[in-house]
Amino acid sequence: MAAQLVVGADAELVAKVLGEAGDEDVLVLDGSPGRLERLQRAVPDPRVWCLIGDAAVIPLPDASVDRVVGVEPSAEVARVTR
Repeated sequence: MAAQLVVGADAELVAKVLGEAGDEDVLVLDGSPGRLERLQRAVPDPRVWCLIGDAAVIPLPDASVDRVVGVEPSAEVARVTR
């Protein structure tokens, strides 16, 4: 399954990524349940999946997303990117 990861529950950035994603899922990673809840209300799209966590240790398997946005490149970003 194709997917993109957005680090940070920024509604504008998530909406931009959704506009580029076609039918791909967009995973949103943020450490705050409250920010994720606000994002879900602001961007009610069934392609958006919320994850609680941090970019230092992304809670996804190796090579599980096609693109990561919202964070600087790192070894952890490289690990989860196909």
